[in-house]
Amino acid sequence: MPASVHAMNVFVRAVETNSFVGAARALLIDPAAVSRAIKGLEAHLGVLLFARSTRTLKLTGEGTRFYQDCIEILRKVEEATERFRADRQIPHGELKVGMPPGLTRRLLLRTIPPFRQQYPKIKLILLSVDEMAGIGDKGVDVLLRVRSLRQHGGLHLEPQGLVVRKLAQTRRIACASPEYLKRAGQPRDPDDLANHACVALLTQEHDVHDEWQFANAKARRTIKVTPSLLVQGTDALREAALAGCGIIQPLIWHVEDELRSRALVPVLADWKCLGGERPMVAIYRKTQPMRLQVSLFIKHLVESFKHYNRSSQPGLI
Repeated sequence: MPASVHAMNVFVRAVETNSFVGAARALLIDPAAVSRAIKGLEAHLGVLLFARSTRTLKLTGEGTRFYQDCIEILRKVEEATERFRADRQIPHGELKVGMPPGLTRRLLLRTIPPFRQQYPKIKLILLSVDEMAGIGDKGVDVLLRVRSLRQHGGLHLEPQGLVVRKLAQTRRIACASPEYLKRAGQPRDPDDLANHACVALLTQEHDVHDEWQFANAKARRTIKVTPSLLVQGTDALREAALAGCGIIQPLIWHVEDELRSRALVPVLADWKCLGGERPMVAIYRKTQPMRLQVSLFIKHLVESFKHYNRSSQPGLI
């Protein structure tokens, strides 16, 4: 077995202090331990490192060569240790992020470049996850989803052992393409939706979002629309509206680009859409301590989405 780094370090200190006692003081060990380490090295190497006939420590020729080799070896060990410590201080490793079909991809993807710039050694893997079980089945570290109320059955309950962290919240807005409104006319009252093509969202749980709620200063209305088209996924909902299929009622963050560019325009602007304030949440395992990659990513998402939690969103509401 090769000589230990510890024994080499003891030998080097003995040479540099010119004393076994001095090496013991420098290393905070017993002088007898220094003597044992040197004798062990000599027995392992089959040579004498120090000339025993003198009253002071004097290296033999073999001892001089071994000292020079030990200096080089210990230097490399120190450099390797420092590199490892530096690497450990830089967040690294894989982070698997799951998203269900109901959450628009671009909402997350726009947060990725600044995160990658700040933490280049964290490798993000984005996965499509249909159910909560995907956290375990696909090894997902963080699941992003809109936490919603089912129309039949109340709240969706998350399994034990998971943390649910709210990231952002926004409301719904009724909108359509200018081409559709030019063709079908602009509704003035929620009741007018009965004469319009409406595109409704079909959730993963097979609930149909066909009850649209509205309110203004004078009244509240719940309109049961008859969808001309059902789609799964908010991206499909947005694309259907852009294609002129009819009026949709998405969460604002799914269509904010299109509202700004006027590719989609609000309808029933005098009425506020109700019942859509569903928070986006991050779901992850409850571990102590929390994985550094997970905590950094959650913190980044909270900061990235904080503008959605303001009471108003200029230009959109």
